[in-house]
Amino acid sequence: MKNRKQMIKMIAVIPAALILTGCGRTAIDVNDYVDIECEGADTKGTATCTVDFARMVEDNLELFGLDEANEVKQNGIVTNIESNLTGKLDKEEELSNGDTVTFKWDDSGLEKLEKRYKKVKFNVSDKAMEVTDLEVPEEFDPFEYLTVNFEGYAPNGEAILSASDLPVSGINFTADKTEGLSNGDVVKVTFGDADCEELCFEQGYVPTATENEYTVDGLTSYIQNIDDVTEDAFNKMDSHAQDVLKAHVADKWVNKNGLKKIELIGNYLLTPKDPSIYTSLHDKLYFVYKVTAKDETKPDDDKAEFSYYYYSSYSEITLLPDGTCSFDLGSIETPIGSWFTSGADFKRGDLIYYGYEDLDSLFNNLITANIDSYNYESTVEE
Repeated sequence: MKNRKQMIKMIAVIPAALILTGCGRTAIDVNDYVDIECEGADTKGTATCTVDFARMVEDNLELFGLDEANEVKQNGIVTNIESNLTGKLDKEEELSNGDTVTFKWDDSGLEKLEKRYKKVKFNVSDKAMEVTDLEVPEEFDPFEYLTVNFEGYAPNGEAILSASDLPVSGINFTADKTEGLSNGDVVKVTFGDADCEELCFEQGYVPTATENEYTVDGLTSYIQNIDDVTEDAFNKMDSHAQDVLKAHVADKWVNKNGLKKIELIGNYLLTPKDPSIYTSLHDKLYFVYKVTAKDETKPDDDKAEFSYYYYSSYSEITLLPDGTCSFDLGSIETPIGSWFTSGADFKRGDLIYYGYEDLDSLFNNLITANIDSYNYESTVEE
């Protein structure tokens, strides 16, 4: 009886790692050598897994038939175990805090291993781990770091994009249109491309927006319509044009009192058909007049009069952001001494008049001759 009690006591103090299994083998819990790691940003985390078979063998040399450490023999045992005991994670990407990832073993070669290493019992079970401590990406609005300026003259304005102090790198802003802009146009700016969110996540951030729209404003614009000209500017050009004609009459006409009436019958406006193609003018506004004069061919008839058509023009008229017009009265062109006088004169008796005897001739010379490069608008009515 005494010997039996001593034996029980001896068994009780044997370390747990050395307790034999029912079949005379010592158990190795393979999960003790499994290491699962997760990294990255929340919702975009990644998991990796390694199994340290080398340490498993090193910790249990005797069980694998080695009396002492032997690197060559140990490497051979590791290779054998790796060939028969494999596994993989059930999920490796798009992980969030709170998810569970599990390393699932493939133990189809387990019988072969235990037949080879008779002192070992491999305890194999799936190993699960809760995902924690993934970095929660910080939200940011990339457009708070972007400045969009509009420069130049409409309709050829430009959008200038400049970004500074962005919390992420390697991602750029692009605009769907940066040239040929006018006030009121809408420019859509995009942050990054299809990989934008992924690149931001990798750097610990998530963009709250990847597109934004900007309305073009503040450009000085060349006039596109006659109505763009302010009333004040229009009246100044009209008055100046009539004064130029009156000065010519006073200086050149034989009969200084021959001018009876100057009537503005409308305007023509020329603008480039394609603003992207160079033209010598961005705009040209014609003031068309019907002029009534004393008929010098009938000197004895004080009431004898005739009419003809005359023009004055101004170019490079701009509309400023404050709504006012900018123009140069010195840019005036008339049939009098202008480079643009071909066919712009006629004789009546012995006298030469600058202008056109009929409205069609004026239109053909001023508008039709330039129709290949310019659009025109007309308010001329006789």
